[in-house]
Amino acid sequence: MPRKPDVSVEKSDGDPMAATAAGKELEPLRASRAPARKGHLERGWVKHRLIRDFALGEKTGRELAEIYGVSANSISTFKRRYSLEIEEVRNNLADEYASVWVADKMKRIAEYQEAAEKMANGSSPRNAEVLVSILKAVAEELGQLPARTQVNVSTETTVYEIVGVSADDI
Repeated sequence: MPRKPDVSVEKSDGDPMAATAAGKELEPLRASRAPARKGHLERGWVKHRLIRDFALGEKTGRELAEIYGVSANSISTFKRRYSLEIEEVRNNLADEYASVWVADKMKRIAEYQEAAEKMANGSSPRNAEVLVSILKAVAEELGQLPARTQVNVSTETTVYEIVGVSADDI
């Protein structure tokens, strides 16, 4: 008997962030209640929300499978794959950015390092330019360079009018 796939694959027909533009909160299950697309649980906001749901422990795997529109097997696999991140969030529930790698300074610097190593192996002037910008970003991140600041200077003229006093009396 053929095994039912964990996730059905459909082509996207629109902007996945359209719900936020309309002011609505994104829902883990598609509005049409159709099965989730392949890779649905790996999308940034879905992954983060599911990790937090596991860390909170308020719902069962079956309930989460229904909420996220995937099979219970997909939920179990996700839980095993991200067990370290789930534990990290469980230990730090007050931090809404726990499990978001880009919010962790060390992980950001590690990503910069990986990109810098790739750029250093290239020989084009563009590689050198990108490498220099990466090195500057890391130095700023570590506080070794002052962060870039922008100063906006307004040249607007303010006119004050005193009611009841003529300009000749001043």
